[in-house]
Amino acid sequence: MKLRFLVVLSVLFLACDPDDEPAIADAALEGEWVLSQVVCYCGFEPDTDFSLTKVVFDTDRDLVTVTHDGGYTFFRETGEHFYGGQADRLGFSDNSVYRFEVEGSLLTLTFQDSPEIADDEVTFLFKR
Repeated sequence: MKLRFLVVLSVLFLACDPDDEPAIADAALEGEWVLSQVVCYCGFEPDTDFSLTKVVFDTDRDLVTVTHDGGYTFFRETGEHFYGGQADRLGFSDNSVYRFEVEGSLLTLTFQDSPEIADDEVTFLFKR
């Protein structure tokens, strides 16, 4: 009886592989996104064209490429940025963290603000 218990326990232990699931549930991020709106306690000129900012997520490499064709810099500086994180959080090397949510063709990235700083909340809305 003890031998059967050990065999069953061994099979269960070997069947559990923590690497089966990604640390970040980022598969829905894959591809190109165009910034459509920035929601924050800040002011923009009425003719600000957010669509000049694009991001491309390469989830296989945990890399986001950001381009700005206009005079403003939104989300991150132009270039390639590696990210890490857990579940629905993206963390970058500058210790900034964003919560992401993908609903159909809409990506929402919300900066995880510092409770010590008032009015630093910002949300970026991207569309495919």
